[in-house]
Amino acid sequence: MEGALRAIRTVKASRAEARESERVISEATESARQSVRAIRYESVAWTVAGFGIGLATLLILGLGAWRVSENLLTVSALVAFLLYAFQLMEPVGTLTQTVSGLQSGVAAAMRIREVDAFEIEPSDTDRPSRTTTEGRSTLTFENVTARYAPGAAPALQDVSLTIPREGHTAIVGPSGAGKTTMFSLLLRFLNPDSGRLVLDEIPLPEWSLEDLRRRIGYVEQDTPLVPGTLRENLLYTHADAGEPALWEALRAVRLEDRVRELPDGLDTVLSTAAISGGERQRIALARALVSDPEILLLDEATAQLDGLTEAAVHEVIARVARTGAVLTIAHRLSTVIDADQIVVLESGQVRARGTHQELLQTDDLYRDLVAALRIATQV
Repeated sequence: MEGALRAIRTVKASRAEARESERVISEATESARQSVRAIRYESVAWTVAGFGIGLATLLILGLGAWRVSENLLTVSALVAFLLYAFQLMEPVGTLTQTVSGLQSGVAAAMRIREVDAFEIEPSDTDRPSRTTTEGRSTLTFENVTARYAPGAAPALQDVSLTIPREGHTAIVGPSGAGKTTMFSLLLRFLNPDSGRLVLDEIPLPEWSLEDLRRRIGYVEQDTPLVPGTLRENLLYTHADAGEPALWEALRAVRLEDRVRELPDGLDTVLSTAAISGGERQRIALARALVSDPEILLLDEATAQLDGLTEAAVHEVIARVARTGAVLTIAHRLSTVIDADQIVVLESGQVRARGTHQELLQTDDLYRDLVAALRIATQV
């Protein structure tokens, strides 16, 4: 449950709520069964020990009283035997507690082996055929205003924007400008207060969440990985992808050689592998690339990457942008310089849009962002 909640945006974007719910319920049910089993062992052990001690005390008293009455045993000797019996209670209780703990440990070890051998069976889902036509807009924001709580300041205010069917659109601006809010609206994590979003001439509320999110590949800023193996992570969004598609996605983000070096390859459990922050980011990106998404949303996808790997990500963006729409959020403007369209946000509003060179000539805020990162303002 903790792993699913930590990656909740990825879970929802991957349409995996039902799978994760079933998994959590299954794990909780089995955990409860094993807990009841351990308590049953403990109860039986303590009952037997208590009964044995009580029975021994009664036998000593009964036999001792008879022997005292027959002058075969002195009262002092009977008291000594009782004291011996009382002294045995503590070690017997400790032994019982040790046996109970051992049984609980055995039950836990059996459960660990079951979890270690457990594999998620991905459900089969068919991607709907693309019904869009050449020249349509993939996404359109029409006077969209959105806020995160009633009465709060708008995170986006009166935003109108057209995103082409093909190409790379970059969204830049200071922190708090509303960049991530745009992604939340596209994935319907958040609904607008006013205005509307349109996907292929159909308003977003008329799309089912399943159909909408099936068409979108999403890499969130924290790039969480779900519990399980590398293969399960790569198949998380597109469960019907074949193994060649997995290796192709890993090759695109320059992880193929690293994965082949792992002891179990694609079946390596990520919790037992030494995965760096940059590798986690590339695995999350590969997960989104597995089935060639129509729309790719990248939220700070290069934040933890070195220069060579970042160049590989640029190549991936360019490849996807030739056949689909790529939207990137980046504070590192080197990621978006080559974008077909750059949208500058400020205080939840679209301040300017254009290419890198156009914005350098027309927008002061964009020039300041570029200068702050020491990117050349002249080519």
